[in-house]
Amino acid sequence: MDIFNLLALKGTRKILTKLYSLGEVRYSDLVSAVGHSTTTTRSLNYLQSFGLVKRRVLAEKYRPVVYSLTEKGEKLAKIVLELQEFEKELKKAGN
Repeated sequence: MDIFNLLALKGTRKILTKLYSLGEVRYSDLVSAVGHSTTTTRSLNYLQSFGLVKRRVLAEKYRPVVYSLTEKGEKLAKIVLELQEFEKELKKAGN
């Protein structure tokens, strides 16, 4: 899988932008943002395999999991945010 296919996966861009804006985010909050746990898990696994996201288990009751971006992940999230802004400009100019 290449980076473009990764970004095309449902939920991936939402996860990247959420982690970029909030830093460390619990898995349950990412599921809420994406909408489905299966989609969230699949996207997170791919993001981790590319070295874009880190996973950490908290030492709390029920051992919740949090995710954050790596340096590479932050760089990609910035690019995604720029592309989203560019898309807004294109849509605005088209109207």
